Order: sequence, then C-alpha cells, then structure tokens
Amino acid sequence: MNALLKLLRSMRFAIAILTVVGVAASIGSILQQNQPAVTYVSRYGEFWAGFFTLCGLTDVYHAWWFFTLLAFMASSTALCLWQNIPSMLRDMRSYRENKSLASLRQLEYHVEFDVQQPGAQASLAAYLKSQGYRYKQAAVAGGTMLAARMGGARRFGYMLVHGAIVLIAVGGLLDGSISYRASMSIPEGSTSSTGVIQDGDSIRQQQLPFAVKLKEFRIEHYANGQPKDFSSDIEIIDGDKVLPATLQVNHPYTYRGVTLFQSGFADGGSKVVLNMLGAAPQVINGTVGEATPLLLNGQPATLEFSDLRAINVFDRDALPSKKWHTRGKLGERTREVGPSVSFSLRDQQGQADAWLLYQKPVDINGASYRLIGHRAAQAEEMGYLRIPVDADGSINTYTRLMSALADPQQRARAAKVVAAKAADPRLAVTLEATSAALMEGFHSQGYRALLALSPVRGSSDEALKVARLYQQLLERAAAMLLDDADPRIVHDALAAHDDALIMQLPALFTFESYTQVNATGLQATHAPGAAMVYLGSALLALGVIAMYFVRERRLWLYANGNKLLLAFSANRNAPALGAEFDLHTDAIAQLVCAPTMTR
Repeated sequence: MNALLKLLRSMRFAIAILTVVGVAASIGSILQQNQPAVTYVSRYGEFWAGFFTLCGLTDVYHAWWFFTLLAFMASSTALCLWQNIPSMLRDMRSYRENKSLASLRQLEYHVEFDVQQPGAQASLAAYLKSQGYRYKQAAVAGGTMLAARMGGARRFGYMLVHGAIVLIAVGGLLDGSISYRASMSIPEGSTSSTGVIQDGDSIRQQQLPFAVKLKEFRIEHYANGQPKDFSSDIEIIDGDKVLPATLQVNHPYTYRGVTLFQSGFADGGSKVVLNMLGAAPQVINGTVGEATPLLLNGQPATLEFSDLRAINVFDRDALPSKKWHTRGKLGERTREVGPSVSFSLRDQQGQADAWLLYQKPVDINGASYRLIGHRAAQAEEMGYLRIPVDADGSINTYTRLMSALADPQQRARAAKVVAAKAADPRLAVTLEATSAALMEGFHSQGYRALLALSPVRGSSDEALKVARLYQQLLERAAAMLLDDADPRIVHDALAAHDDALIMQLPALFTFESYTQVNATGLQATHAPGAAMVYLGSALLALGVIAMYFVRERRLWLYANGNKLLLAFSANRNAPALGAEFDLHTDAIAQLVCAPTMTR
C-alpha cells in the first residue's frame, strides 16, 4: 500500500498520466466521435475501424480506460498537493532570518559595506517597505538581521495549477458518467419531455426532468434565402410550474441543471394538398413526415412526404434546362420562386422514386411553367418537367389537351378540321389520315412517333425536313383539339408530354396549397461537471500566470558594528536580476553613507 501511495505521489507518475490523457484527448478531437460503424469502415477500412472500436477510440471520453486515467490523474495530483502544501505554506510564511552568514556570502548576489552612519536600521527597514518587501528583524551572531521577502504568491500558482488539474479531472469524470446531450424536435403547439441521443449505430431516449412546449417559432431569411436568425418561444412545464422563455442562437436557457440550446429547425408536420393528374384525377391531402396511401393505375401505392420549403431562391441567369435551380448569390441576380414540397412515391414492391414540386409558376425565357422534379434512382440527377401555365396561372390548357389527345373521337374530329382547312381538296384525305396517325402515335410515344411514321429514314436533310413538317402538322392538329388555344402553350404542352414519356413518369402531380407547421430543433445538455471544468480552466490560467510571471525574491541585510552585508536571491535567475541587485546596492549605500563596498 505504501509503495502504491509513493507511486501516486511521485511527480513522474503524475506527468506520465497527464501526458497519456493529453494524447487520448487529442485522438478524441482528431477522430470523429460516436459515428455509425459504416462511417469508420468507409473512411479507414474494416481493419482500422475494428481496431478503433475495440480500443474505444470511437468514444474516447466514455471509455473505461479514459475514466481510469482521469481517476489516477486526479488521485496523483491531489496526493501531490496534500504532500507539498504544508511545506509550501511554511516556506511562504518563513523569512529565513536565521540563515547563516556563510551561506549568504555564497550567494551570487551579495555585497558588504563599510558603514559610516551607525544605527541605520530604521532607514533600511523603511527602504524595504517602500520597495514592497515584507521583512522581519532578528538578532543573529551579535548583529541585527533584516530578512525580507516578496512574491510569495508564486507558490499559490503551484497550488492553483495542481488544484485546477484535480477539478478538471473530477469534472471530466462527472460529465463522462452522468452527463448527456440530447436532440429534440418539437412542432409548434406540441410538448415533449424526451430527447434523442445518437450513440454510434444506436439511438436512445433521454428523459428530461421537465417538459418543453413550443408556442411559436420565428425565422428570418437573407435575400438569398439562407436563414438569417431563428428563435423559439417556449414554456418550461415542471409539474404545476410553467415558465416562459425565449431561445435564440447563442442565447441558451438553463433550468434544473439542463441547458436548452437553439440548434436548428425542421418541418413539424405541415399539411400539403396535391392534385394527381390523369384519367383518374385525385386530390391528395398529406402531412410532411407521414405516408399517404393512394391508388395509382389501380394499384395501391404511398406518398411519403419528406420536406416542405416555403422559400426557394435561385440564380436568375441559370440555364432553364439544367442549372436553373442552382443557388444564386445575394443580390439582384437571384429570384424567389416560392414553396416546394418533396416526397417519394413507393409502389407495392417497395420501389420508390423522388419528386420535387413547386407551387408557383416559374418564368423561364419569358414564359411561365409549373416545375416538376423527378428522380427514378438515388444515383441519378433530378430531372425537371416544365408544364406551361395559362394567363390565370392554371394548367387547364395542358390538362385539356392531354385529355383530348387520349380521346380517339376528339382526335378524329380534329383531323377532319385540319383536312377541311386544306388549301388543296385533293390532299384532304391524306391530311386527315396523317393528322390522326400523328396524334395517336404522339399520345403513346411522343416525338419518336413522328420519326416512325416518316417515309424518309436517317438523318439526311430530307428526313429532317419531313420531321419538321410532321411536327407543324401535329401542332396544328393539336390546336384543333381546343378552342382559341395559345399556339405557344400548345407547343410547350406537347414538349412537356414528350418529356414525361421520356422520364417514364408513372403519374403527374401538382402542388396546390399548404399549411406550414414549423418545428424547433433544440439541444438539451446536462453537464454537471462543466462548472468544475470551467473553474479549473480559470484557476489553471491564474496559476500559470502566478508561476511564470511572479518572481519570488528574498533580501537579507545583516548589520554588525560598521559592517553591513547585503544578500539577494530569487527563484529564477532572470536577466534583470543583476540590474535589480545593483539598484538595491546603490540605494542602500547612499542610506548608510558607505564609500566602499566588497563584493
């Protein structure tokens, strides 16, 4: 037992433990902590990921060996303090007035005077006091000794540094054992008393000693759509006690040892309304974060709503075909295009594709379109379908045209109208048959049907000329399906139908309306050892300042008859120590009127 205590009290053991703790803490800072196992495998490979996990390096601050190191460090440092403080306090109070004359003469800085003014002890004592020294007078070897000291607070620096290490270690042990940092997501009007803690691949719930109710969530945006500031008006419910509070970024709120931080925001279950277009149109009411069942071509499917964004700001000069949705910089080149909703359409087999719908029409090259984003597989980029809108903002022309194209009778009537308007009656029959065939083929195959119906194959100039003629005839026939249709809208509607066929969309949806419900993202932190760590850090800084910037100095004046011995020492032989000794020597020589001195 004595050997163990001796080991724990030794300075070498304390330094070794402190070094190992520092290395472990550095590893915890470099290696990202508490990540899923797949993250470590993808970054470092299976071998190193397994090694890190086995050694507890993926959660250093909660590893048993790290707790053991902290316990040894706290114990060793506390024993060092217990062992050395009594002697330090005695040395701080001691003036060393009984120091022998021989030892004083062996000091590097000493000098002896021939005193011409006897009885100068009073003036010497006044000088020491004026220089900030505390002194003690004693009779030594038939003479009078004035022993003075200054800078004793340096010893407090040692005590503060070692005490700070103990506080930091104990605080780390407390935080590592009973602290937690949980995430909370609370929709407006809802109450929660539990948080979620991510622990590697697992998730666990943390019960709070009170409940939190979100009354209102506020968010401000920059001109480029990025969040500028957000805050939460909450109520702390603790039994019958209700305490209002406001959380802002960098302005947390603490109650019963738990600190609530404003960490983010999310959708809290906003209500959205979609229209599904087609032969069997439906109105779909959904909630963000939930799944909504529907019938798709007679088969059951589900819409899984994932996100609602009330503000979308894009680059005004981006390309409409690919990069129109690229985020722009702050300034006049950006535009706000309104709300969007994201969801996945999942079929019976569990296969899902991603959708992104914008509620408001977007102006592209002087025309307005409803934008529908679709991605069939996760690895693919989002493709966009542009549906032209009418002057009133609706897509009635598009839906009516698609409905008419799907009706053989309406296609036949439109073909007859085209034939009746032929300039040469001999071409009427041919125009009617060709128009009907073009509309039927386009409805099922898009523009590829025009190439299939063309009598000229290949990519020759003649083939391209025939394709352009067929496209013009198709647009003329499609215009006959509707009354007073805008030719541009008809052209864009046909292009949208062709794009929809190429994208193989199982259905078409439009985003009609929404009721936004915000959710605040909070971080609930319980760190009982944090105060000890902060206090320890402050004491550590003060201790280091005291140890390295406060110099302990001692001065002895021994007078015996007409002889005066001055000796001076300090804990560190600083460059300015000799100059300080010379100042004392000159001042004391003037006080005692000493014309000669011996060094």
